[in-house]
Amino acid sequence: MTQVWVPPGESKASRRFDWKTKASARASVANAASNRSMIAESLLEAKAMTVLLARRNVREVWEQPKAVWYVDHDGVKRKHTFDLLAVFDDGCRVAYAVKPFSRVRQTRLDVEIELIRQQSLARIADKAVILTERQISRARVYNAEQVLRARRMRNDQNCAELRRIASEIKGSVRVHGLLKATSDPGLARTAFWCLIDDGVLEPVTRDPLHTRIGDHTFVRVNHDVLAAGKGDFK
Repeated sequence: MTQVWVPPGESKASRRFDWKTKASARASVANAASNRSMIAESLLEAKAMTVLLARRNVREVWEQPKAVWYVDHDGVKRKHTFDLLAVFDDGCRVAYAVKPFSRVRQTRLDVEIELIRQQSLARIADKAVILTERQISRARVYNAEQVLRARRMRNDQNCAELRRIASEIKGSVRVHGLLKATSDPGLARTAFWCLIDDGVLEPVTRDPLHTRIGDHTFVRVNHDVLAAGKGDFK
């Protein structure tokens, strides 16, 4: 069947910014799920988008959602636009403010977000969270990038082969050993990330969210997820 490439649609951000700046980087991230471009005012925002888009339980992500108003401690009415808004599968809406950790208190972002929580958050989201490089680690961004790449290149036959091999595994195994057991380790690498995305494979580490997954990482099989998804390729 012939495949036709459809260019991504425009960003749905509620506000625009100048792309020419000396203060920070500007970026555009492709949202493959909705086939549209997402704009970011900083590299850290772009990384946060990548991490959120790679989460299995996130239904949609919007950048620069509609602004909310709040009154500061001096009685002045102010406007704030969150950097990202994510809608999870359970319907929960989370608004994210993305800022380098060193600038959170410097800019009084923590105070601002708390006032919004108390006064006007219900107009846009159920929760408000501040994200810094402590949550958006290099390892987490790397893993998210691999998941998003694997989604675009998913091959059900390769995934089925790896699932069959995984079904026989008890305990844990190194990624390298798992891929070596397949007929084509190169193709199986994409299937591996698909199974990570599906929740069939899980890294064995004290901090799975912030551990970069590589050939020497130990992974285990979640046999409950494997059994529940048998024959169902997401």
